[in-house]
Amino acid sequence: MATILPLTSIATIGSATSQGRGRSQGQQPQTEGQLLKALVVEARGDNRFILDIGGTRQAVRSEAALAPGQSLRLQVVRTEPQVELQIVASPLSQLQGRSLTMLGKAIDLTGLVQNFQQQDPSLLERLSPATRSTLEGFFTLQQSGVEGKEGGLVLRQLINTLGLNLEQLLARGDKDSALHTLKAALLEITNSFTSPGDITESTRKILTTLELFQLVQLQTTNDTQLILPLPLPFLEQGYLLINQDDKDSGENNTAGAENRFSVHLTVSGLGNLQVDFLQNAEGLFIRFRADSQEKADFIATYSADLTKALTDIPLINVSFSANAPDPIQDLVRQLVPAGNQILDTKA
Repeated sequence: MATILPLTSIATIGSATSQGRGRSQGQQPQTEGQLLKALVVEARGDNRFILDIGGTRQAVRSEAALAPGQSLRLQVVRTEPQVELQIVASPLSQLQGRSLTMLGKAIDLTGLVQNFQQQDPSLLERLSPATRSTLEGFFTLQQSGVEGKEGGLVLRQLINTLGLNLEQLLARGDKDSALHTLKAALLEITNSFTSPGDITESTRKILTTLELFQLVQLQTTNDTQLILPLPLPFLEQGYLLINQDDKDSGENNTAGAENRFSVHLTVSGLGNLQVDFLQNAEGLFIRFRADSQEKADFIATYSADLTKALTDIPLINVSFSANAPDPIQDLVRQLVPAGNQILDTKA
């Protein structure tokens, strides 16, 4: 990977791997490994270039042949005595050498907690109070379930605690919030338990999944899509995709506003399942896609129960069809340019 040395201080940086798109003003990059997006604005010769990094133009020096208009993915590799960045050739290179069983219940803490309990409960005492509290709180939320009216709040708390915005929190100096995220807790565990074992393996799998979703957000080149993992223990795989189209038109014309989102799942007994939602002024439209027509027909037998359960929003149409894609393959496609194939997700 080619090295980039900023010739002026980086005054504005928001983590490109964060789930939020906001940026904190006046902050220096504080974490090695932080991922950023950049645009080459100008080439000035003598290996000097002007980059737009996080909304601020910076003069940099690089041996790489950069061209104006080129989009870059950068990683902070050093912050002292000066900032040093490296060009990341492909988001998937961040996952090289790691387990690619990325979504196989990998954000379910059940296995990790059981490993601690079975080996020696006192091992938890080696961890900081913040890490123990985060693990216990996250595990309790997962076991509480998402049924009923409070289910949405529980799911929101789980997602907010994951640490998809860990680098952003550190970059703006909010270390306390960063310490109370699942990703920070898992990083501490990997540093505390370096020997091979069930605890180490379980932790690395969960970390790999979290970083995969961060990389997906990094790969997204606009603000029209948001992809969030669904850390629910009863799902084998699962994530939520929210389409955020033209917010201004929605604000200025409420009657014409539309909300679009979909859930991409693998559920034991049902296989792959995709559910698309469209809500507009008329009401709610839902499309279920299973991985076979037989399963789609089975799900359709519960359409009356679904209609009865939706009391606040009129259900205009619900449909059932086959050919639901594999969630892992769909997620990897967010990382791989069209027409390219980097890994075989069926292996």
